[in-house]
Amino acid sequence: MNVGRSWRTPAKHDLLSSMLGQEVGAAGRIADARALSWIDLTAGDAALVDGLDWATACSPGILARHAAKSSKPVEIDLYEIQAATYDRLLGNLATHLPELGYEQVDDTTWSLGSRVALRTHNSSGHAASVGHITKHHAVFVVNDPNAITEWAMRPTFAAEIARTAWMFRTVSTMGCNVAGIKRLPIGERIDWFDTVESQQAALPDHRDLLLASIARDEAQWAYLIGTARKWRSTTEKVIGTAFRKIGKGAAMSWFLDDADAFQEEKLRLFLQKPERQKLVGREAEWISSGRIERLAMLPPEQAASKSDDDSDGWDLFSVGDVA
Repeated sequence: MNVGRSWRTPAKHDLLSSMLGQEVGAAGRIADARALSWIDLTAGDAALVDGLDWATACSPGILARHAAKSSKPVEIDLYEIQAATYDRLLGNLATHLPELGYEQVDDTTWSLGSRVALRTHNSSGHAASVGHITKHHAVFVVNDPNAITEWAMRPTFAAEIARTAWMFRTVSTMGCNVAGIKRLPIGERIDWFDTVESQQAALPDHRDLLLASIARDEAQWAYLIGTARKWRSTTEKVIGTAFRKIGKGAAMSWFLDDADAFQEEKLRLFLQKPERQKLVGREAEWISSGRIERLAMLPPEQAASKSDDDSDGWDLFSVGDVA
């Protein structure tokens, strides 16, 4: 499966585009939002997909297109760790950014007048800088790894930004069963919980985390979205619309609004079915425990089987339903 060009991709791009449109509109009305900082931790190569508009079919294009509509200054930082992929990224940006009115400043930077600065970095998203962010920035972060094992957001990243900026949203994709990674030893999969829990710990009172999982998806893709609590209803509608376009429903749970459902969905995504069965009645205890205690509560390692694909339970959701 080519996860970069799967049937999920159009919904992901629709979701990203809708949220960035909201971002531009809201920032234009908020006096305290003097500038926007958008960070893509996993930019990829921004390749043109046959039959699609470049500015709507890759995250760098979507970011550049919406930044051009902003009435306030926008800084875009694109991170790509692989050298060969980064070289292709530079080539594709040089080809397509001029179509949106951008001019190349140097080998790694483009601008759109004095309003938009787009910078590229051949480094890991784990090393993304937040030193330029102030309390007057509206921050939007994209974290779109090919699988959760390639998570590109460092554990302290959300907390670092939240200490400075109160206007802060994130969109992260989580592929939890891609190419069988859910068959990895539990000692490795426990780290997946840390990726989510570090963002939970960084939440101020006015923000919440949404976990949205695609219904009946053999690869178990989900989206983790951090946004203002007052935008929860709007965010649910955006996700519902994006998923319905590909004929799928979604299960949605908010960490602060429905912690039990949020935690249960993490268990479903990250644990194999026999492991979850071992924890029946002790789920809350397991979630609140440390790493050593969690490992002690789970069964010995066993060969994964088709029963671990966790397709069970999705028959509760009909196509287009949004929980």
